[in-house]
Amino acid sequence: MFEFEMVVAFGAGAALMAMAPVVRKMGNQELGDSMGQAGRSMAKNGVKVGIVAAGAAGKVARGVAKSAAEVAESFVDLVEEAKSESSSEEIADQEVANNGSPKTAKSATITDVTVE
Repeated sequence: MFEFEMVVAFGAGAALMAMAPVVRKMGNQELGDSMGQAGRSMAKNGVKVGIVAAGAAGKVARGVAKSAAEVAESFVDLVEEAKSESSSEEIADQEVANNGSPKTAKSATITDVTVE
């Protein structure tokens, strides 16, 4: 919605600014000046709306990217834990099969994920 309003305001303002010199040349100096000022104001307001909309969209995009990175980090950690537990169980099962008694197997998993 903001994009449409921005384009309309900017377009109308730019058109008025472009037509102002023509109107001045045709002999109506006061109308030309008025059109130029109104066009400038409309175009500037259209740009302001665009800046606000772009800022809001940027904040939303950064929030989504941060959330996605957190989800990815959690998923990577989950997969690493599952792999570690799976390999620990396989080692314990092999030791029981070979020796008849389970040995305690320690495994350390270090996961370093940097998100900027």
